[in-house]
Amino acid sequence: MRCIFLIAALLASATPVFAQSLCVEPPIPALVEGAGLTADQMRAAMADARNFIAQSGVYQECLMKEVEAAKTQAATASQPFDPSIEASARAKADASQKAQEKVSAAANGAMAAYKNAHHSN
Repeated sequence: MRCIFLIAALLASATPVFAQSLCVEPPIPALVEGAGLTADQMRAAMADARNFIAQSGVYQECLMKEVEAAKTQAATASQPFDPSIEASARAKADASQKAQEKVSAAANGAMAAYKNAHHSN
């Protein structure tokens, strides 16, 4: 009888390998106003934006690789693929893409403001 409870407990605690994502979403960098920045601050802000955009791309690729791995694992185990895994990954990738666009637009706006404030004669 104890063995049955142990097996039931193990089955209940078993979770799919991809229930917990190994992909790490990068934090959004601070958005800055370019007009009041020094040249070094502007360079740092642009580097932060480029780094975020690159890391976001890696994050999005990681999410899609996890989906493909989950599909392969399901097929190998002759189990149906849970479509919520893909839906969740796509929603995260879409949100990441929107964050990339927001950071890019903010960085471009900051650079334009910086140039306007520091190069107008």
